[in-house]
Amino acid sequence: MAAALSGVLAYLGLGVLGLIGAPRTFSLLALLGGTVSFALWTPGFPEVLVGGLPWGVALAGDPWAVGLWALALVLHATLLIHARARRDAFHPLTTVLIGTCLAGSLSRDLFNLYVLMDLSSLLALVLIASGRRVRAVWAGLQYLVLTEVGLTLYLFGLGLVYARLGTLSVSALAGQGPNLSDPALAAGVGLLLAGTAVKTGVFLLGLWLPQAHGQAPTEVSVLLSGIVVKIGVVALARLSEAFPVGTVLLLLGIVTGFGGLLYALWERDLKVFLGFHTVSQLGYMLMGLGLGAGTGALLYVVAHGLFKGLLFLAAGEAVERVGRREITSLAGQLSLPVAVGLGVGACAIAGLPPLAGFAAKGLLAQGAPAWAKALFYALGLGTAASFSKLIPLFRPKEGGLVGGLPVLAAAVLGLGLGGTVLVSGLLNLRAWGEAFLIVAAGYGTYLGLRRIHPRLPRWGFDWAVVSLLVGAVGVAGLVTLGWL
Repeated sequence: MAAALSGVLAYLGLGVLGLIGAPRTFSLLALLGGTVSFALWTPGFPEVLVGGLPWGVALAGDPWAVGLWALALVLHATLLIHARARRDAFHPLTTVLIGTCLAGSLSRDLFNLYVLMDLSSLLALVLIASGRRVRAVWAGLQYLVLTEVGLTLYLFGLGLVYARLGTLSVSALAGQGPNLSDPALAAGVGLLLAGTAVKTGVFLLGLWLPQAHGQAPTEVSVLLSGIVVKIGVVALARLSEAFPVGTVLLLLGIVTGFGGLLYALWERDLKVFLGFHTVSQLGYMLMGLGLGAGTGALLYVVAHGLFKGLLFLAAGEAVERVGRREITSLAGQLSLPVAVGLGVGACAIAGLPPLAGFAAKGLLAQGAPAWAKALFYALGLGTAASFSKLIPLFRPKEGGLVGGLPVLAAAVLGLGLGGTVLVSGLLNLRAWGEAFLIVAAGYGTYLGLRRIHPRLPRWGFDWAVVSLLVGAVGVAGLVTLGWL
């Protein structure tokens, strides 16, 4: 426990020092300190109360903490390589943001998670707006306002739960076996779920996400999709451990997966397209939590952080070098490293073996009921169909800057190979054949849909707020009415 706290404090302290001077040096020292800390406390430590009763914070080095730390350290190393020329506040702010996420992964206290999610939102706003583009600033402001509305709902939920049960410790709540037949408690749990869903970017409650991720500077997009969103998933995992909310998470996962996919299928802006796919891929994680497949959900969290980080890094370089954002206008204009990065990321997110997405999807499907497997397959087919539009981008024009792309590409391949070997049932021709068949069917679906151009509703900020509040009431209502 002491080693883990030392790593968090190193990130926070060195990040603040980086604002004074030598930002990249202090950020590199934070990465080294975090890596040493991680090596010392892995494979984990039992729950410890820091600060003593009655206001102490429960921390634990559980598998979720291990997975999030490994992901954050890899992404930080990648950004240090890729953004080594930056001399602004990017590195210090990134260091503090990653330290906040590391602390969040260790926390098993619902109020402490609220504080850390709120801090991460404030830091994300500054980073999103750091590009000083009008669209980026506006997207950042929407991000802040909508996530703060969500976290306010979360705070009301905390009050109701604490008033009824007298604790906000995840383990203590789980030990009490709370009965959601109490309307006030059920409403509190519903508000906790709704607020966390807004922060995470669940469909309808998180319509801010695609624009915020798509308009942010390249390295910030990697951070947001790779690690910041995942703190919300960790909070949902803690809530699913403390309360019987699996059915609600399952329903949210289905709506999120296919809702985000519907928009991604016809999105033309490359980075916004990837933002919608961040929403869609959250569906896998929420469905895994809802089905009780926590290990599979965790593996998908880590895998998604790696291959989506790779995709955003490559897409950002493509947009910045070519000067255009539309997918069709980028064909034949990309350098070899960028085209390869997009190709590896697209194959991973589509679930082709032996990459990270294949291993994570395989673990999620194990033990799932037939109807859930069918949903996973349908979501995978849709993902492959939407990414088929990127195929013309895989033809490189010339060589170019490599940056941090090889780090993430190697991580995607390494996690995929390790997962394929360790997850039972993935080292056989049937599993590989199914994966290739789903991708082929997805390509066929793309050929059938590419001439169709539906006009999907594009909600502005006002309707985003309305959908957030209506969706929050709906989530709270699901729990309150006892539909579990």
